[in-house]
Amino acid sequence: MYVLIVEDSHTQAEVLRDMLKRHGYEAVIAKDGKRAFELVRVRKPSLIISDVIMPVMDGYELCTILKKNITFRDIPIILLTALSDSRDVARALQAGADNFITKPYQEEYLIGRVKSMLSAPKRCMLAEKDSKSIPYSYDGKNYHLPADRMKTFDFLLSAYEAAIMQHTELQRAQGKLRISNENLSHLNQIISIGNGSGHPDEILSELLEKTVNLLGYQMGGILSMSEGGHSGEFRYLYGKNPEDKAVIQMFGASDLRNKLVSDAFAIGNSVFISRGSGDPESADFIFRNPEIYNGIILPLICDAELVGGIFLFNGRSHPVSDEEKAFLETARSEISTAVERAFLLKRLEVANNETNLYLDIMAHDINNANTGALGYLEIISDSLDGKEKEYAEKSLSSVNQSIDIITNVSTIRMLHERTTALREVGLDAVIRMEMVRYGNVIFHYSGTEVFVLADDLIGQIFMNLVGNSVKFAAPHPEITITVEQDGSDVRVCVADNGPGIPDDMKPLIFDRFRKEGSKSGKGLGLFIARSLVETYGGSIHADDRVSGSPEEGAAIWFTLKVAE
Repeated sequence: MYVLIVEDSHTQAEVLRDMLKRHGYEAVIAKDGKRAFELVRVRKPSLIISDVIMPVMDGYELCTILKKNITFRDIPIILLTALSDSRDVARALQAGADNFITKPYQEEYLIGRVKSMLSAPKRCMLAEKDSKSIPYSYDGKNYHLPADRMKTFDFLLSAYEAAIMQHTELQRAQGKLRISNENLSHLNQIISIGNGSGHPDEILSELLEKTVNLLGYQMGGILSMSEGGHSGEFRYLYGKNPEDKAVIQMFGASDLRNKLVSDAFAIGNSVFISRGSGDPESADFIFRNPEIYNGIILPLICDAELVGGIFLFNGRSHPVSDEEKAFLETARSEISTAVERAFLLKRLEVANNETNLYLDIMAHDINNANTGALGYLEIISDSLDGKEKEYAEKSLSSVNQSIDIITNVSTIRMLHERTTALREVGLDAVIRMEMVRYGNVIFHYSGTEVFVLADDLIGQIFMNLVGNSVKFAAPHPEITITVEQDGSDVRVCVADNGPGIPDDMKPLIFDRFRKEGSKSGKGLGLFIARSLVETYGGSIHADDRVSGSPEEGAAIWFTLKVAE
C-alpha cells in the first residue's frame, strides 16, 4: 500500500519512511501541504500521515482541502501533533482528520494505528457532501465539528491513548531521573570517601563497605595483586553478616588465579555473571555457594597498570541490570582513582619516614660534632687574648649559629608532624631560659606570672627572636622583653638596639621565600616564629623600637592566648 508522508523535517520524514518500509508499505515524502496536494492529484495514496506545523500549507489546511474534495475525501488522514494544546484535538476534528498521533511516538503504536486505519470500513471514513456539523465553543473560540459519532469516538480514544502514553513516558523518565539522582548521590559518597585524608587501608576498607551497602549487596572483597602481576589475596573483606566474610574466605588461591579471573584481569574488562546464565566452568567457584546468585569482578587499573580487583556478590534472583552495570563501571573508575591516591599516599609516607630518618641521623651527628667543637673553642677562648680571642669567639658564634640552624630544621619538621593538644605553659620560665644562653647581652625584663596556651616548641619563638636581635645588634646588644595581658590575649614584645628594619621590609621579614639585601633580621628563624605564633592562635608583626625612627632599633610584637 502507498502511504504519503507530509513532513518538513527531512530527518523525521526519513525515519518515518524507513519505519513504514520495514512493515511493507511504500512511502513517499512531501515537504509541505502544497506539495502533498500536488502528489495526491497525480496518484491517490491509501493513507496520508501529515505533520501539523509546516510552511506554505500546514496539516490542518491540507486536511480541510482534501476532505472537501469529493475525489479525495475518502483518504484516511492521520495528523502528527505534539498535543501541547488541548485545542489541537478540536482543530483536527474540525479539519476532518480521521485520527491523530502524538509526538514522539513508538514504532509499534504508529504501525498499529496505520493498520487500523487501512482496515477500517470505508463507510466509517466517508462523509456525505451535505453532512451536518455541530458548532462547539472552547476556550473562547468557535469550532464546527463533524456529527460523525464513530470519528468522534475514535478521536477521543486516540486522545485517551495519547494521555496514557505520555503518562507512561513521564513515569519512565521520572524513574530514570530518580535512578540517575540515586547513582549520582552514591558516586558522590564514594568520591567523598576516596578523597578522605585517612590512612589508605581505612579508605579502601570504607570504600568497599560503602559500595556493598549502597547497592544492597551481601558481601565483597578487594583483591590485591602480588609481585609479577598475579592474583594475590583478599586484603579487605566486608559482609553484612558475620558468615558472609567466611563465604568469601572460602575462595582459595587457585580460585583467584583461575581462567575467569585471569582473563578479566588480563583484558581489564569487568565481568558480570549470574547463576544459570550459561556461565563458563571457570565461574563454578563463585556459585558453589548456594547463597550467591550474581558475581561481579571489577579490575582496578592505576596508571595503566592492574593493581587489584573488586569482587562483589549478591543473592538476588535476577541478573545485574544495565543501569547497575553502568553505575558499577563509573564506581570502578572512581575507586581506581582512590586506590591510586592511596598508593601515592603510602609511597609519600614511606618517603617521608625515610627523609625524617636521614634528618635525625644528620642532626644527631652534626650536633655531636658541634658539641665537641664548642667545648674545645671555649677552652681555647679562655686561654687567649687580643685578636686570637676575637677569632675564637667568632668561631664560637658560627658553631652556635649551626646549632640554631639544625634546631630550626627540626622545628619545621615537628610543626608539620605534631598532634599534641595545647596546654598551660608558664611564660616566665621560657623567657628566662633563653636569657641564660646569652651571658654577654644586657636584658631588660621585669618578669611575668602569666600562663599561655602553647606546647614544648614555644621556646623556639624566643630563641629565634632573641638570637636574631643579638646577631644584628652587635657589638653591644641590649634587648628589652615586655609582657602585658590584654583580656584573653597576651602581648609580647622583643625589642633591640640594632639598626632596625626599613618600613618597606617590615611586612616581608617573616616570609622565608623573600630575599632582601640589607641586614634586617629576616631569615628562617623569623618564619618559624610566625608559624608557631599562628599555630597558637596569635599574630606577629614588626615595628620600630622608637615609633617613627627605624634606625633606633627593631621591635617584634606578637600575641598569645591566655590559658584559662
